[in-house]
Amino acid sequence: MKNTTRVLKEANKYLIMQTILQYQPLTIEEIVRRTMVSRPTVLEVIKELQENNYIIKEGQVKSTGGRPADLILINAEACYAIGVDLEFAIHTARLAVTNAARKIVGSKEIHFEDDADAEMIMKSLIDEIDSMVRQTGISMDQLAGIGLGLPGNVDEPNGISIHIERIRNWDDIHVRDILEEKFHVPVYIKNDVHLLAEAEREKYMSSDIQDFLYIGLRSGIGSAIFYHGHALDGRQGNAGFIGHITVNPEGPLCSCGRHGCLDAFASEIAMNKEYKARCIKAGNYNAEEERHRTVLDFIDKAEKGEEISCQILKQSAFYIGIAVANMIKTLEVTTVIIGGYPQIKESEFIKEIKETARQYMMRGYENEIDIRVGSLKQEEYPLGACCHVLSNIFEKPKLSLKV
Repeated sequence: MKNTTRVLKEANKYLIMQTILQYQPLTIEEIVRRTMVSRPTVLEVIKELQENNYIIKEGQVKSTGGRPADLILINAEACYAIGVDLEFAIHTARLAVTNAARKIVGSKEIHFEDDADAEMIMKSLIDEIDSMVRQTGISMDQLAGIGLGLPGNVDEPNGISIHIERIRNWDDIHVRDILEEKFHVPVYIKNDVHLLAEAEREKYMSSDIQDFLYIGLRSGIGSAIFYHGHALDGRQGNAGFIGHITVNPEGPLCSCGRHGCLDAFASEIAMNKEYKARCIKAGNYNAEEERHRTVLDFIDKAEKGEEISCQILKQSAFYIGIAVANMIKTLEVTTVIIGGYPQIKESEFIKEIKETARQYMMRGYENEIDIRVGSLKQEEYPLGACCHVLSNIFEKPKLSLKV
């Protein structure tokens, strides 16, 4: 019985804290209404949070009871979080520090050598995180944790990055253990696209949008699914691995070892392979100019009239559009965000994705679906990792029933 009471108390604290984080500033009555926790319990939790310096009361609003009601919000200086977004296709990491109110107070972008392996990258990350702590002047006692958005397969519960294709020796890297041993703060890893979606929701989306699909176009194609305001992570944190759904079993070999995945037809890596093959066929391939081209590079070339880039983007958009339509039919979401790059504007490529998706979705849905381009700026990409850290200030309680 004591254990059950303790768990319920922690559950209420977790729920109230998350509600304030998401909807601040709030009055007591608004917290009661949003959480459906009794008013006496809310008052008790708020008192404890205030005593521990997690929240503050700032300002008042008129209330129906006559007396003005206090506005409650997170104490921005209560703690800080470091977030890291890794984009290995272009050998780049973006770091940010946010305060408890999720405002970015410091950021930087670093680049790795093209031949950097797992050990070199982890060492570089440790050095840069240490540098961020010193530059922003926060103490380790103030640091709530470190969050990392990683491409490829992750084992989120155990803090392990299972595999990243483009990095030498990156297999079963115990990221959480390595960083926790160095910095002595909680470390959280998560799929990079999931955290981009979290950043998009935090920064640019109305709180009224509780259900949405986020498509991340990076070296591979990923997605994140939010339902009733919560991310659907899956058992290990890899839900939404849209790049590895099969679109044609007779298609080209994918990096995962199977044939015909969406990534094998439409990802950035596939686009680069196709570009090289078509240039060789056309007799205008230049080995000295060979490099990894991003989606933005292809869009730029297409807008300048390069026919090969136009053809490649059209093929990629077709398959991505079909995948988006299938996800909409499966999930019945009405909002789709296409992101992954900060400058991925409303190009012909995006228009082709939208048109194909609407062509292949269920009849009657065409005009109900809002497919839009993401709004994140480059320095905001690590924000999702910071938000993930702050959302774990209080661990979500789990009640085990033994019979």
